[in-house]
Amino acid sequence: MGKRRNFRNNYKFTDSLILNNETFIDYLERFKKVALSIFEWVNLPKSMNAEYLEKCLYYNGQCALLKDKNYGFINTNCCSNGNINIYGYPTSLNCYSFEYSTNRKLYTGLIDNLSELQSAQRQYYECILVQNNWERVPTAGTMELFAYRLYEAERTIDVNIKAQKTPVLLLIDEKQRLAFENIYSQYEGNRPVIFGDKNSLSADQIRAIKTDAPFVADKIQEYKKEIWNEALTFLGVNNIMIDKKERLITDEANSNNELINLNLQSYLAPRQEACKQFNEKFGFTGTKNEISVRVRSDLHNIIKNVESVVNDYKDIESLKNNKNILEGVKN
Repeated sequence: MGKRRNFRNNYKFTDSLILNNETFIDYLERFKKVALSIFEWVNLPKSMNAEYLEKCLYYNGQCALLKDKNYGFINTNCCSNGNINIYGYPTSLNCYSFEYSTNRKLYTGLIDNLSELQSAQRQYYECILVQNNWERVPTAGTMELFAYRLYEAERTIDVNIKAQKTPVLLLIDEKQRLAFENIYSQYEGNRPVIFGDKNSLSADQIRAIKTDAPFVADKIQEYKKEIWNEALTFLGVNNIMIDKKERLITDEANSNNELINLNLQSYLAPRQEACKQFNEKFGFTGTKNEISVRVRSDLHNIIKNVESVVNDYKDIESLKNNKNILEGVKN
């Protein structure tokens, strides 16, 4: 059996692996940054942390709100512990964080054997389940799939562009591999003139095969946009490109808006339900201590704006025309 080549010691192969990983991680971090910035938790107690709450939902799909005798109101990671109730939810949760763990009964509002306990005891006995969506599925897994597709497309573009610069395959003697790599590095570095040793190299020693790679980077770039927009739609973020607004008909825009709205609601509704249960359990409903969650946006996001983006575009054009008419009257 011949000796196996150790590709890990090949610096070009290693560089390619590093670039592949960095490209994937870069896209994944971009998606995570967007996903963790969508919702704003309002009026949380100071002892709670909204950032950690959203990270738990992003990676784990669920978390817990509870009151601890030492820390006060806190939010933790959680997992199911015990049986399920008549609605399919766990009857108790293992609430845990860094150097913290406790088992709590799940607050549901159902009448059970805990109803006889005093409220002072119950507040340390139960917890509120916060769900990322109604199925408690983490966002991270789907974002990894989108990031992988974008990574594949991005690296394909890199290779395709390289192929336009080096559309040839060189057949050489393995003993001269290092010499030809040094020569190629000058070509790759855009050197205007490449010099070679005539005593060690000759035209008879070099055989080139044209690969004739077609330029498809522009098509893959459009594919990337489609994947990116699909990911944003999944997160409930409006993503219709500005340059496409005037080409969309109202039905197309409204259809896209409805899908974005439903995706956004799939994340928002479970969070709002957790706020409702928290306020109900601890008597905060209708008081200044009442907590809530909302979509964080300084613009007219899709959940607040029922008009289509086409109408928005028309309104902008109308304002411009009215401004021009007023300026003409003044003159």
